[in-house]
Amino acid sequence: MEEEDKKVSRKFPVKITLALLVIMLIAGGAGASYYFYTQNQKAQQLLKDPTAVQKAEVKAVVDKLSKLMDLPKDEEPQVATVLDVDKLKDQAFFANAQNGDKVVIYQKAGKAILYRPGTNKIIDVSPLNLGQKSETFMVAVYNGTKTAGLTSKFAADIVKVSANAIVGVKANAAKNYDKSIVIDLTGKEGLAKQMADLIGATVTTLPEGEVSPTDGSDILVILGADYTGPAVPPTIAPTASPAATPAQ
Repeated sequence: MEEEDKKVSRKFPVKITLALLVIMLIAGGAGASYYFYTQNQKAQQLLKDPTAVQKAEVKAVVDKLSKLMDLPKDEEPQVATVLDVDKLKDQAFFANAQNGDKVVIYQKAGKAILYRPGTNKIIDVSPLNLGQKSETFMVAVYNGTKTAGLTSKFAADIVKVSANAIVGVKANAAKNYDKSIVIDLTGKEGLAKQMADLIGATVTTLPEGEVSPTDGSDILVILGADYTGPAVPPTIAPTASPAATPAQ
């Protein structure tokens, strides 16, 4: 009799365990169903609003990029995907690109970033073209070194890499500079930044002792001893025509 009681008592834990397992499976199934339901609802919402898809993609790319480099804070970039890299290989910016890479464009900051999501790496960073194709802008240039003819060299360099810049005033600076600088004269901050990126300079205010050009120039470039020419390939940078002015 005692043995029979033991057999009966062994059956209860098994039944209880099976019951708990069934409950857990049901609960787990309900949780999975809820998860897939919410994901489906999100997908349906994105299909109804295509711009939401774009915004979600931009946010995802920016979130990853922001951990790799400092990004402009005052604008939302445009994001494009490289679909046929063979058609882009003649452009230096896309020399190392692969299909699926993201091109992140900051218009105001004048910056283009080539990003590879698969490896979470920045492939290239380049300034955008200076200005629009139909929009010209004036550049004044001062020689801030003891090297004769540097402003003429700058004008010749810009001819090779910028289609819509016009080099106007060419003169000597009031003093010598170790580093090249760019000064925004007309509130075109993005343009000044692009020029600075192009020649490896920094944007700053007009230094004390220097006189602002009076020819209506949009930006002033003061060449320093570090100037050697454009810092980016001609296929990415713009091209310009210097105005006919006396060499300095």
